[in-house]
Amino acid sequence: MDKNWLIRTKSNHILGPVSKEKVQELYKNGSIKPDDEVCSGNGYWFFIREDEMVERFLTGNEIQGFNPISEAKDVITQAPETQSIDSDDITRVGGLNLSLLTGQTDRIPSSPEIPIPKDRSQTSNLKETPSPEVKKKNNSGLKSKATPRQTKPLKKQNYLKYIGILGFLFLFLMVYFRKSIIRTFFQGEMTFNPISLILNDGHAQEVLPEQKKNLLESSITLEDIIFRPSMGLDGFKVTSFLSIEEINCSDLNNEIFQLGVILHPPELVNEKFLIKLRDCFLKLEESHPVKKWMKWMSKSEPLNKKELKIQSKLTEIINSQFNLITDLKVRNEIVKILHEVPENTLSEKVLKSYLYLMIGNIARSDNILREFINTPPFENWKKSKVSGSFYHKLSSSLMAQLFTKLSQHPADRRSFELFCLYLKNYYNDESLLGIAGNIDTSAVEAALDLKYTEVLAPSLVQFIRLSRMGENHRMKLLRDFKKVPLSEQSYWIWPFMNIGPLVSDALNPELLRLEKEDELWFIYLMDNEKLADFFSKKHGKSFLPSRRPYLKANLENPQVFMLSLYKLIELGDINKDLVQKTTEHITHD
Repeated sequence: MDKNWLIRTKSNHILGPVSKEKVQELYKNGSIKPDDEVCSGNGYWFFIREDEMVERFLTGNEIQGFNPISEAKDVITQAPETQSIDSDDITRVGGLNLSLLTGQTDRIPSSPEIPIPKDRSQTSNLKETPSPEVKKKNNSGLKSKATPRQTKPLKKQNYLKYIGILGFLFLFLMVYFRKSIIRTFFQGEMTFNPISLILNDGHAQEVLPEQKKNLLESSITLEDIIFRPSMGLDGFKVTSFLSIEEINCSDLNNEIFQLGVILHPPELVNEKFLIKLRDCFLKLEESHPVKKWMKWMSKSEPLNKKELKIQSKLTEIINSQFNLITDLKVRNEIVKILHEVPENTLSEKVLKSYLYLMIGNIARSDNILREFINTPPFENWKKSKVSGSFYHKLSSSLMAQLFTKLSQHPADRRSFELFCLYLKNYYNDESLLGIAGNIDTSAVEAALDLKYTEVLAPSLVQFIRLSRMGENHRMKLLRDFKKVPLSEQSYWIWPFMNIGPLVSDALNPELLRLEKEDELWFIYLMDNEKLADFFSKKHGKSFLPSRRPYLKANLENPQVFMLSLYKLIELGDINKDLVQKTTEHITHD
């Protein structure tokens, strides 16, 4: 019985030599797996899964021929030079007992020490060290088998790779430009233009550097101090942002730094800032505007008994869990308070709307909010905090609770939700936007296209619809002056959207009317560079420098003081007189 067969496992472990009958036995009982290879004599390796080869050479009687590729000498029928093997010897490869492969069938069932592992994982964990001759033969066999395995990727695989890359890029663009895509496909414009998405998307504004930001995002930087318009609970204010740590006493001789300190938000003035500049203030004259502002900041006016009682009562009502006051005594107290609360500032309007709601007068509560959201933003901004009433301060400190109670009332909340959308679109104070942003307005937003929503605030709903359209569709609607009159566009749309494609001779009549009837708002509209260029070329005059006398005269009007101040800062007209007047306006002196 010739032992001239070798077995090569999937993990390239060589077992043998053994007899053909033993290989047949291992093949039949499944000990040899389809991915294992066998060969006879100096023949070539073939897989067990190659049925044709198995039928010819293993289960059949055909003798496997010589492998011309192999140049290794025949070592199958002779023992290695390093050791002698008798006819009854057990071949060991790397310490593995291969008595099962020696052909001695009488020893197979009774030898638990030398089982042939049926699980290939057991065999693969063993380290075989074949003889040099076997290594040489196996290497020649591996070369002949390895060559056809190293094939180039199929074209189909390449296509799948390219499709995967394109799919990833497409998904990335969809996520990056999601807002523009949603506006384009779900707000009326059903054309997809990737270039327009890039140009119109808020994340890609850098590609259009010539476009100036709208009024809510504008700012002026002078000597590292940033001046910005702040539309919040106090109406239109000019606020400054500066590095407190870098200010020194000598800077207070500069009018720009003086104005920056005075316009710095009081809530950002911390103790560290006050301590640092204390010595500087002591050296200043009593008439110095910064020193006057400092005294105003440190002065606190205590509440009188009546105000303390009202504060306690309103705080208790606002923080209660009730949506309606039925107690007659408490209702009468609320009615008295309602007669005393002014209705000038945003905070006072919110407070009165809530109190009317608590006594069951839902119509009056909604009417206060509807009147506000149907007034152009510019007019609401004018109603800034001039005297700083007790009710304005109280309601401003309780604004978050007021918004929460107004949103949770079981009555129809469409007017209040539209009120929140108005603030989100026409105000930019971060604290106010944070409060309004916590209110769920999805119900009214889903009904913006419905007539019963539009009648509550036509101009506001029109603006929100336009802001969610693609630019082409939006410009088409704005050119229809019957649907969107120019008088509405100039107050509700132009300063808050990109209207570059709209600028034409058709706008000239409205611009002339505004210049004559509402010059201050006309000046703000000229922030749009295309409108300014159009007006200058059309009428041959510069629109802003000649407005200095008008703006300075407006400083005498408390309602438009801040609106005029911001434009004078933009013109660079910051002097001692302007700083003094700003201090007087803030301190109510």
